[in-house]
Amino acid sequence: MRSYWEAMAVTPWEVEDLDQWTQRALDRGATAIVFRLAKPPSMDALWRWARRWEGIPWIVHARWASQYVGYGMHFPAPPTASHDRPSFPYLYGQSCHTPEEVALAASWASYVWIGPFFPTPSHPERDRDYLSIEMLGDLRQTYPNLPLVAIGGIDTGERIAAVMRAGAWGFAGIRYFL
Repeated sequence: MRSYWEAMAVTPWEVEDLDQWTQRALDRGATAIVFRLAKPPSMDALWRWARRWEGIPWIVHARWASQYVGYGMHFPAPPTASHDRPSFPYLYGQSCHTPEEVALAASWASYVWIGPFFPTPSHPERDRDYLSIEMLGDLRQTYPNLPLVAIGGIDTGERIAAVMRAGAWGFAGIRYFL
């Protein structure tokens, strides 16, 4: 069975047809959908989508997640304060850009997104702050049970293979699934 974080498809800011986008992402191997839309859909539209795509894990970005609950919630960097994760069965993800942020998130997150490793148009402000692929191996040794999901410019098979060889449990991306 594939894990949620193996290939997390992240929506771009705007999607004209969410069903078509979802189908393309699944055709490219997505194992979970992460809603990062600039404007959340109406509750009715989201529930209709969820019924049509029943069985597909979906996570909402914390920017608008207080209105919706799918399989879990993803929080942007910088990390929220370290605390014990609630015990209900949702996934809690955290975007991290340094090993120190991973250390904070490890106390409560179900998984972390770590990066960027390559240039990415979705976050051009980070285009000089690439992390080394080797760092993934170090983090994997430090946190063997914490799913590390590589982010940042992972849009080709070669880049996916590189981060997986280095220790990532999976990857999250926007362009790969377009």
